[in-house]
Amino acid sequence: MADLDPKTATLREVAETYAEKSKRGNTFVTSALQYFKDIADEPGSAMRLFEKDAEGNTLLSKTFKESEDTSTVKSAMQNLRQVGLTLKSSVGPDTPEYKLLPDERPNTDLNKRIFGRAEPAKAVSEVSINPDKKKMSQLFAGIASYLDDPEMRPVAQAIIFNLNTGLRPNAVAGLEVSSYKPDTGAIYVSAETKGAKGRAVNIPLNPIADSILQDRLSQGAKGAFFTKPNGKAVTSQDMTDLLKKVKVPDVAFDSASQKYFDTLAPENFTGKKGSALLRNVHATIGHSIGISQDRLAYLQGRSLKAASTGSGELATYQTPFPGAVGEFDREQAGKFATYWSEAAQEAGFDIKSKVPMPEVRITTQTAGYEGYFDLPVQEEVKEPTLAQTAKDIAPDLEEDLRSRGINWSDVLANFGKKTAKAVGAAIGVETARQIIEEPAAFAAETAAELAGKAVGLPAGPAAAVPLIMQATPAGEGSALTGPGSLQEQRQKEMEQVVMEDVDIPFIQRRQEREEAVAPIERQVEEGFATRIP
Repeated sequence: MADLDPKTATLREVAETYAEKSKRGNTFVTSALQYFKDIADEPGSAMRLFEKDAEGNTLLSKTFKESEDTSTVKSAMQNLRQVGLTLKSSVGPDTPEYKLLPDERPNTDLNKRIFGRAEPAKAVSEVSINPDKKKMSQLFAGIASYLDDPEMRPVAQAIIFNLNTGLRPNAVAGLEVSSYKPDTGAIYVSAETKGAKGRAVNIPLNPIADSILQDRLSQGAKGAFFTKPNGKAVTSQDMTDLLKKVKVPDVAFDSASQKYFDTLAPENFTGKKGSALLRNVHATIGHSIGISQDRLAYLQGRSLKAASTGSGELATYQTPFPGAVGEFDREQAGKFATYWSEAAQEAGFDIKSKVPMPEVRITTQTAGYEGYFDLPVQEEVKEPTLAQTAKDIAPDLEEDLRSRGINWSDVLANFGKKTAKAVGAAIGVETARQIIEEPAAFAAETAAELAGKAVGLPAGPAAAVPLIMQATPAGEGSALTGPGSLQEQRQKEMEQVVMEDVDIPFIQRRQEREEAVAPIERQVEEGFATRIP
């Protein structure tokens, strides 16, 4: 990677440099450039974002100061912070440029001055979706009406696809043709896909979702599936903008303000809204039609560990094979197609009139589509070294560890010495091994939670480590099986994670629901590890 000259480097060059280094891909570049497309290719434009004018304001602060707390704004600010840090690594600490560039951690005084505001917090849903089928029927009909508009059709298709899969909206917007497995009727979302949060997952497609992708293929989709007539990919903000136009009386309720809304994207509302609520709709419907919470988690593309009905230790070996889905999960996904088909009928139209089923499906064997869906193949697979794997830690994870008192560089430098022993004693030998040898998996599932337990060893799961490390039989009535077992606790935790998206009032919400199962998973994993003869 060539050194960047802050005086001449364009915003696009710096964004692409970071995207290549971190393997974030084009979605990172698109997000970083979306507010500054007009200057993205001008020499020096990257540094210009951070320079102060006569009044002491940066171009970034002028852009984001009055912005709403949306996922689009959050992603852009996070990515532009990485642009600044990439520039910062190219200049010395005594240079004038260095003092203008952001801190690594978000929301420091310097960063808030540079961006004109703090980065939006992770959206915590206080919004409940009305499960009444008549309301959902009106919602679906309103969205489907935009399928007749050539300009809006790709956006409406993305939303309907989202309603049928429950994926994160960013993952839907960034869905690539290479992720589609037409021979098995599934999509494979790689860990690097925007919105996937570092987890590779397979998603079984029901007839509606599959037909949408087939239609996009017949229209010549290449690269991103959901592309607007101007050639640009649909974004989660595009989906939110369309949802603003769909009015359904009392379709949602905000428990914080005690207000009912007639849209999923109400104006002047700063809570979770718009495309971010599509997953809540999916979860609410899934609950109403009787899909178990652990399978619903799987269908929504949550981690395999979180959704598995077995042990967390076993799940670590169940790495998704691209496109492989079971018939049971395909059947569960099909229930959503039945639900929306009935909703369309109740609204007075046949869903096939809006989402036509293909007469002949396009597959890998279809003439003209040979190699069309191929994933990039690595010619030679080399065993990663400690230096390669352990140092390649995601910036957000390293940031989170630092906020909890863990310096990742020190852990690496001293591993095998005092630091390693301290970390191993605090979080378990198996977990300490994962931190060094499998940082990607550790980051995706348990790093932040377990590393936090390494500092101070608070009561609760961390205090249980020495007990679990004792070898005991894993038979009936043990801590791992039977009533009150860790497995049962883990499943209950997983159910609560998904139920938070259902928004039933008596369920307590959590700031980081994705980490809800981590303490139980850690106990089960370490327990199994110590029981191997």
